[in-house]
Amino acid sequence: MNKQLHTPIEPVSLPEQDKLLVIEPLNYSNPYDYHKPHRHEYFEIILVKSGKGHQFIDFSPYAIEGGQLYAIYPGQIHLLKRDTAQGLLIQFRKDIFRYIQPLQHYHLYFKEQAFNLSPATFTHLYETAERIMLLLENKEVTLLSAHKIYSYLQIVLLSLPELQDVPVSVHRDIVVQFLSLLPKYIKTQRKVSDYCALINCSMDKLNDACKTALGKTALKLIHEELMLEIRRLLLLNALSLKEIAYELNFDSPANFSGFIKAQTGLTPSELQQVTLQIYN
Repeated sequence: MNKQLHTPIEPVSLPEQDKLLVIEPLNYSNPYDYHKPHRHEYFEIILVKSGKGHQFIDFSPYAIEGGQLYAIYPGQIHLLKRDTAQGLLIQFRKDIFRYIQPLQHYHLYFKEQAFNLSPATFTHLYETAERIMLLLENKEVTLLSAHKIYSYLQIVLLSLPELQDVPVSVHRDIVVQFLSLLPKYIKTQRKVSDYCALINCSMDKLNDACKTALGKTALKLIHEELMLEIRRLLLLNALSLKEIAYELNFDSPANFSGFIKAQTGLTPSELQQVTLQIYN
């Protein structure tokens, strides 16, 4: 395999490591090369106020326009080309959810990551984000200001499930917990029963919930997440195909190749070429 196809990419951390929450203008000076695909270790909410651009979230392309909101999760591959787009980036680590309960991090996992908002809704969320940014600009955040910051953030985040018309139900809660666990455990956990043990539910209950919410079985979603992680590692190009196979705990490179062939009809090398072309 040609190891020069793509430059290896390290995960990107929050610009200010001592903070749980950072809000910046969309065109702020990044501490990393945002022109190349990068992998977030944090949540990012993008509010596009005006202008145009485009981006890839994992391997899905999006045309950026004013009035949009995007939700990006830890572990995803991201490439944002702003062009003329202006707006705000809300960036926060998973730790922040201990301050904004009962909201949990898994409530931010959505089937569609792009939100096309009405002017009134966008203005409300954007102005709320601006209030947070103003409070964060103070060098010494008081206890009262901190409560305001977390309250404003909670308003923004609680709006997202409503905007995608996601019903609050037992089925929804099980599915979002399952989906949020997949990226964390996919390298070692491949059985539906593994995840049922983690979220304390039966296999029938998890499968029914997944079919109701997404029209797919739990095993199908596990295989989709595994393929997504394979494509991420192929894109980062820091490991050989054999190393990726063992990184993802396949018994052998042959089993690794067989899984990719069954899912995509391509060999690992062919899939890597297709994946790299997306970001060229």
